[in-house]
Amino acid sequence: FVSTADSDSGTKVLKVLFDAADKNKNGKIEAEELEAALKTLGFRFLKEKQIKGIFARAGGEKGYITLEEWMEEAPKTLKTNLVKLAKTNGGDMGLLV
Repeated sequence: FVSTADSDSGTKVLKVLFDAADKNKNGKIEAEELEAALKTLGFRFLKEKQIKGIFARAGGEKGYITLEEWMEEAPKTLKTNLVKLAKTNGGDMGLLV
């Protein structure tokens, strides 16, 4: 998915993820919503400082992330952390040596 984020289907998936993260449905993702979304995706290994960094890179210095900012930053964040998650899960399952 991450390599196809610019495609029609990738854009739709990113929009669905944005809508799922936007718990209060105000069209913005606040810091707490981003943290909850990342944890829901299984990225429990991310520390508070890392989540704050992701939020800031995505445009969160104003207190929220817009859909446009999400569409730009989410593929990079997902790619990095999905690889980490796979390595963690693979190691936990004894699949990585």
